[in-house]
Amino acid sequence: MSLPKDLDLVFDFEKPSDADSAAALADAENYVRALNHGITQQDPSDPAYQYYSAGDAARYANTQIKEYVKGGWTLTGKDRYYRAETSAAGDSKSVKLVSVSFCEDQSKVFGKEVKSGKVLDSGNAEGSSANYLKFSLVMASAKGSPVWRAQQITVKEKATECQE
Repeated sequence: MSLPKDLDLVFDFEKPSDADSAAALADAENYVRALNHGITQQDPSDPAYQYYSAGDAARYANTQIKEYVKGGWTLTGKDRYYRAETSAAGDSKSVKLVSVSFCEDQSKVFGKEVKSGKVLDSGNAEGSSANYLKFSLVMASAKGSPVWRAQQITVKEKATECQE
């Protein structure tokens, strides 16, 4: 899944020692990449996010991509994700669950008009809490499958706990 050269996603995550947590975190990264892929491809039906998500998380990605398409925008700049945390969220006979949370610093990523290529000012001052988001995901893997899919997502805006 390739992204345009002018969009740099940076994941400053330490790999968890637990194999399930590490795999869930890696595919949470892939979910974020896939969401950005859909935005940059301007495709609300993009198969990438559909592969890495289901349920609420798939609906969230679809809605986000549609908003960008409707506005005629894509993304440019450096988008940084950090402070990842994982924890077991339960198992059943057929599914393993891991909770994944992380912060996003949007201070160096901007909207860009698709037609003109004009970069839009976010209006967020450096250091403003408006630049920070906190993502909480429930990742699920069918037992025997190497793929973890985002099932649920909560995104907290103005996440002061993510400010550095």
